[in-house]
Amino acid sequence: MTDPRRPSYWAETPTGIVTVEGGHFHTTHADARAFAPEVLDRYGMDALLAMATVWYHLPTAVGLITLISLLPLISVWHALWMASATWFFAAVVSPSTVFISLIKPVRWASHPVLQGLLYVLLLSTSAVQDDFPVVMAGLSGFIIFRWQLPERLFSGVVAFLRRPLSSLPAQDAILRNLMVRAALKHGYAVGGTDVMQRRILEIMNHGRKPRT
Repeated sequence: MTDPRRPSYWAETPTGIVTVEGGHFHTTHADARAFAPEVLDRYGMDALLAMATVWYHLPTAVGLITLISLLPLISVWHALWMASATWFFAAVVSPSTVFISLIKPVRWASHPVLQGLLYVLLLSTSAVQDDFPVVMAGLSGFIIFRWQLPERLFSGVVAFLRRPLSSLPAQDAILRNLMVRAALKHGYAVGGTDVMQRRILEIMNHGRKPRT
């Protein structure tokens, strides 16, 4: 993961903040500071964006870990179903339930080297035992989750199910809730969440052509 302390970690554009890791947050540094100035002073914008990006990848991490944990224990189809259900649940719920204390474990679980080593261990053990259904399911599941295919295929469904929890895109909801959690943790005051939400929606709609 790119070091968030580097000055080039993020940049502001007319449609919000983008990071070198591909994150896109429909906000500005000024809006974030107006919302939670003491949180910005304590953590810095770079670290907040990095933590929000880690949490955004939580569904992929839990999907992969669930699959590798269950494949040796239950049938292949049940393991695949449970991993898919876990990913779906996390994708819907996690943007609205950010826990700062879990960001570091999520960062570890999301690391591609750790994931790769775990899957190599599983596939090697299964191949020695001639358990080729597990090998194929593990390899396929690893590729599907690492390429974020569930997110690409079911983003519309996830967004629809998330609507009662938040009308914001997942990354924006994560950043806002992360800042609120940090403020509560340290006893800081924050501005109105409705104001920040309105600004996010304004930036999202920047440059969009009106419907005819």
